[in-house]
Amino acid sequence: MKKITFLIITGLVLCTGAFAQSKDIKNDKKDLKSSIKDKKEDKQETRKDLAHLRLKSAVKENKEVGRHRRSIHKKGEHLEAHGVKHPVTTAKHQIKEEKEIKKDSK
Repeated sequence: MKKITFLIITGLVLCTGAFAQSKDIKNDKKDLKSSIKDKKEDKQETRKDLAHLRLKSAVKENKEVGRHRRSIHKKGEHLEAHGVKHPVTTAKHQIKEEKEIKKDSK
């Protein structure tokens, strides 16, 4: 009887831990997608500044793009450690699909 109650309690504790972790992973995935979008926008602004020969602002924004890139890869490594397969590439594909859906709906 003691063994059964111990196993049930242990199972409940593990299940609640798994549910809490899945919420954290979902939030991390959303953060990763928003970071990728921000990086892409900043990169476009940087390239536009370079085209118009605004070098100082382009260099400053390019450093920001580098910070975004490093944070994206750290978030990706964190998600891979929690069992998500290829988080950065899947986030990029999801962003592209969302963009195509918005384009088709117009």
